[in-house]
Parts: sequence; C-alpha cells; structure tokens
Amino acid sequence: MTDSAGSAPHNGTTAPQLVVRAPPEQACRAAGERGAAVVELLVVMLTLLVPLVYVMVVMADVQRALLATSSAAREAGRVYVTGADRVDAERRAGVAYREVLATYGMRAGDPGTGMRLRVGCPAAAGSGCARGFGPGAEVEVEVTYRVPVARVPFLGAVAGPGVTVGATHHTRVDRYRGLGG
Repeated sequence: MTDSAGSAPHNGTTAPQLVVRAPPEQACRAAGERGAAVVELLVVMLTLLVPLVYVMVVMADVQRALLATSSAAREAGRVYVTGADRVDAERRAGVAYREVLATYGMRAGDPGTGMRLRVGCPAAAGSGCARGFGPGAEVEVEVTYRVPVARVPFLGAVAGPGVTVGATHHTRVDRYRGLGG
C-alpha cells in the first residue's frame, strides 16, 4: 500500500535516516578554527578594555587634583586670615598649602603646581588695614595643579599633554579682630 505521494508503504518500520558528512578538508578546517573565538574575544576585549581603564585612571587623577586644589585654597585662605602679622600669615598659608597637597599625594614643588596669594585692603576696610593686612583685608588664594595625561605603565607620568585644574578661595579678615599684641 502506497500513499498518494508515491512514497514507500507504511508498515510500522522507520525508514533509514540520511546522514550527511562533511568532506575531510572541511572537517580539518573546522577543527583548525577551534579556539578562534577565544582569540577574537581577547583581542576585542583588550582593544576596548585597555583604553577604558586608562581613561578611568586619568579621570580619577583629575578628580583627586580638583579636591586637592579646592582644599588647599580654602585652608591657605583660612590660615592666612588667622595670622598674627603679614609675614606669619604668608608663612602659615604656604605650610597649609603644602600639607594639604601632601595629604592628596601631590608635591607642592612639582612643575605645574602653584599658589598665588593676593591680599588687598578695600576702601571700606578702615584704618586698621595696612599694606594688605589687618581687619577687613580681602584675601584671594588661587591654587593650580597640572595633571599629566601621558603615562607609561609602572613608570608614571612623562612629559606631554596635561589638564590644568585649579580653585580660587576668597575670604576676608574679620573686621573686629584684634591683631598683634
């Protein structure tokens, strides 16, 4: 008994299945490509991962420099206005500047690092403010730091491009503060 399509009779037995085997040269090529995906993944990951990690390290250095310059400017200004005289105030501001930068792992003597201190007496300060120091004196502290962008692994920063970050702090000597002895 045959069906309408002309296929073999159905007597409860299964027909043998057709097995297609690849020619020997294709089987060898497939065996030679084993592990190629791992190599490709490794190359792509290194191509993407290394620059990403590098950018993250540079951005962390920039953020650290921003925090350091902001803190150094604030502390130098705060310490300056509490000084007994101008020389003492400038010395103390310099010490505070160096100590704050050292806290963040930076050296005040690095190239590209600087602190500028501007002090003046406004007209409304009164007679106690002399030569830029005294009750009512205005103090502006500006701290800058250059973050190197070009780095060599295990050697650190090299000469090259950098990002300069900075902070400015304005403060005033208390008008009712007694100075000197």
